[in-house]
Amino acid sequence: MNDELIALVERASAQTAPWLGQKRQLALRMFDRLAASDPALLADWQTDPDLGVERVTSRGDGDLVEQPLLNAAPQFSELLQENLMEKALAWQGNQENAAHLALLNGGRFLYVPDGTERPAPVVLAGEHSHPNVHDLILVGAGATVTIIDDQPMATTKPSFHATELLLGERAHVNFYQLSDFGARVSRQVVACYQAQYSQLAVTTVLGSHPAQVTRLTNWLDGQGAQADYQLLSLVDEDSFPQIEPHFKTAGPAAGVQFSQRAFADPTALVKALAATAPRIMVDRVSQRFH
Repeated sequence: MNDELIALVERASAQTAPWLGQKRQLALRMFDRLAASDPALLADWQTDPDLGVERVTSRGDGDLVEQPLLNAAPQFSELLQENLMEKALAWQGNQENAAHLALLNGGRFLYVPDGTERPAPVVLAGEHSHPNVHDLILVGAGATVTIIDDQPMATTKPSFHATELLLGERAHVNFYQLSDFGARVSRQVVACYQAQYSQLAVTTVLGSHPAQVTRLTNWLDGQGAQADYQLLSLVDEDSFPQIEPHFKTAGPAAGVQFSQRAFADPTALVKALAATAPRIMVDRVSQRFH
């Protein structure tokens, strides 16, 4: 990465926490030492970087905390430093990850404290007009929550939407996501980390404009951790999304199941989704397809 881009990132980081600015600059300085990534994605980011900041509104509902990732309150600084692109999606993993961190346009920090039980789904919604969006979701020990992610990436620039989902011991999470991108070169990443005895169910719906690459990763770091992935996609002769699942387990009785189904008819996809998903997710997908 060139010095001009590093200087741009330094200026863009002036309004964020010092540790985050330093981390973003380090990612650029280490860039050339990391594993190479898609040149089509990186070339645009280097020659025509977009460092605009997405506006995200802070909200709290009971014990749940939702704040802008780039401007979270100081009391959450330690949680962010320890977990942002460290345990689930490592910024040091490749050039793509490092550039994504350095050029972040925003996203959400969602924190579900230990023991929280959410009867209604938490909905992450809103259209994004910048290419690098990142959501960090921390679910504490023993917490139970359903999360619906419906955030279209409207920009036509090469784009990368990452979700890091970290589960504490015995946490239970249902995560539903609709992939909708305006860019031809695009990434949708759901990277997870699970402590022992946690349970995770991920349902990803690839619609008419899915990400070019959908990457699903999980590190089940403890005995008894379980994950189930379901991917539902529309068959389209003009769309050939690439699916990249990668899972690893550590500990006895830890395991992952992965299934994938394709549909030629949107109605059939919605019907299949309705068998397991909350009504609000089914309605959102149905509205998008019709």
